[in-house]
Amino acid sequence: MKFPTLPISRRRAASTVAFGALFLAITAGTALAEYKAADVRIGFTPKFLKDDFQTLMLDLSKKAFDAKGFTLVGAPDPNGDIAAEVDALQNLIANGANVLVFAPIDAAGIVPAVKKANDANVLVFSIDDAPAGGKVTATVRADNVDAGVQGAKEMVKRLQAKPCWTDNSCIVLELQGALTTPNGRDRSDGFSKTLHELAPKVNLIQRPTEWTADMAADAAQNVLTQNPSLSGIFMASELMASAVNAQLTNGGKGAPVGDPNSVIRIAIDGTPQGLQLIRGKALDATVSQPLSAYATKTADLIELVSKGGKIEIGPRDDGQVIDTSVGPQYQLKATLVTTDNVDSPDLWANKVGK
Repeated sequence: MKFPTLPISRRRAASTVAFGALFLAITAGTALAEYKAADVRIGFTPKFLKDDFQTLMLDLSKKAFDAKGFTLVGAPDPNGDIAAEVDALQNLIANGANVLVFAPIDAAGIVPAVKKANDANVLVFSIDDAPAGGKVTATVRADNVDAGVQGAKEMVKRLQAKPCWTDNSCIVLELQGALTTPNGRDRSDGFSKTLHELAPKVNLIQRPTEWTADMAADAAQNVLTQNPSLSGIFMASELMASAVNAQLTNGGKGAPVGDPNSVIRIAIDGTPQGLQLIRGKALDATVSQPLSAYATKTADLIELVSKGGKIEIGPRDDGQVIDTSVGPQYQLKATLVTTDNVDSPDLWANKVGK
């Protein structure tokens, strides 16, 4: 009985994306009870292993796959090189992987590997971002729009305690990520739209950063020079936070969180460094990505589809599943982090090194 080479069928309904089972046999009378977890052979690639996020994602994924009894064919590190990632995934298929799981370095660049997997009837699971083409069994990522929404709600909550709220003089700087990326667009859309809805009189200044600390620092310096009464800063990623804090300090606006003169600072990611900034009163809040759930949810979906189940479109307790041009996308809820819950063991950053 040979598991990996059997075809995958797909069908769509109005609110459901149903993927055909990977059957262990197609002879009459064969039951799904014959499914064997060890026959699920996974090839995995992170983007790179240079930071805590990607390293922990690999570690948690390995643990989640092992808990299900899946076989890990390999987990090579492409070291941030999209060509190397494509080659690695194709090699994993050649070495017997019937499921691919990857964090795409580049949404367009990963497409050849996705199409190769499609042609080979290999299940495809993308984590943290979606490929630009081909077909995925599922993408598992954070609900980045909601992460921006949570950031805006927390910003408004904190602005309401400042004098600028009463006299309608609040100014907020949004340091956007790369708007050419889904995460960048979604985070900005969630934040800006919600801020306009909840606080239409707040002056929102938006500046692109392409996810770079240098561009964020330059933008913060320029806006602060022109607007010395700046009330708050929203950062699409914590990677900007230290550089932005340096500019605030240089501009005489580096008061710690809780000080009446402090500039509100809110970010997204939930890294160990970000949590330390919250503990050190150098960041008001952040929205932590659901990294721990990336691994367990992906493992659950692999098991579901391999047993003949379907991934249904619609809301979930932990997020939502939406339909996209490349396949269903499971968007997991992120978690707002403040001093109240910064030491929670459930946050991915507090799992690093454990």
